[in-house]
Amino acid sequence: MKFAPIGLVLLLALFPAACRRSEKPDAQNTRRFSLRGIVREVDATRSQVTVEHEAIEGYMQGMTMDFPVRDDPQVLRLLRPEDRIVATLVVEKDRFWLEKILTRGFVGTPAAPAATASAAKDSSSSFVTPVPNRGVQVGDPVPDFALKDQTGATVRLSQMRGEPVAVTFIYTRCPIATACPMTTAKFSKLDAMLAQRKFGHLLVVTVDPEHDTPAVLADYAKKAGADPKRWKFLTGSPQDVARVASSLGVLYYPEHGQMIHSQAVAVLDPQGRLSTIYYGETWQPEHILRDLENTRKG
Repeated sequence: MKFAPIGLVLLLALFPAACRRSEKPDAQNTRRFSLRGIVREVDATRSQVTVEHEAIEGYMQGMTMDFPVRDDPQVLRLLRPEDRIVATLVVEKDRFWLEKILTRGFVGTPAAPAATASAAKDSSSSFVTPVPNRGVQVGDPVPDFALKDQTGATVRLSQMRGEPVAVTFIYTRCPIATACPMTTAKFSKLDAMLAQRKFGHLLVVTVDPEHDTPAVLADYAKKAGADPKRWKFLTGSPQDVARVASSLGVLYYPEHGQMIHSQAVAVLDPQGRLSTIYYGETWQPEHILRDLENTRKG
């Protein structure tokens, strides 16, 4: 699904295939509904949010009510009043709760607490999390950045001016076939399409920069058949990578040896402005190709 007129923030670990191993199948009496609304209050001590929600098709009319949250603990630390959200409402007999919460940042929110916005350390290394609710609006320029590609060369976003660019985020050790490997496979098909049409650039930014060095990315890129002239795999310092992710509303953090992260593909026009952005795994190479081509007509 494409969300065009908004600069978004995806809260991590909340996506259907966010590089996390799947849970057991749901019981047959469990029902799920899509919920959209505005957060009015967050009660982290009770793992609960108050949401003014729209009518839920096939279930209930719109109203303001409290919902228990069953999601990664970071969700409640990141959610704030006035965030507009999309979530899954789970109803099971006499119980209900929210999960897979996405916040799109339609409304500006306060700056993240220092502990969230800066470095968060795990047992082995320093780790920097992106800043939530900092994604640029559609139509706005994406801040320039400088990262290293799979050849070790420094790549600046501003070098791409004059051609549209598609940007996504993965990490090479991702164990979930429907997450990063699938994204890479789709970009491979997109790369072939662009090669035929002789335009466009593809950028893949790792969310695991301490492991994904240029050498590691070079091996990964070779297996994907990536031509570094058009399709670049990028890495850099944890701070620099987090800054790029923040600008496109992508969050990530380490958990049990994996990286839990947003899945997103952004399309930038030849002037470096955000044109469209897709979240989750429902996009196809043909969608991105169409959007890249459309930016050349504007």
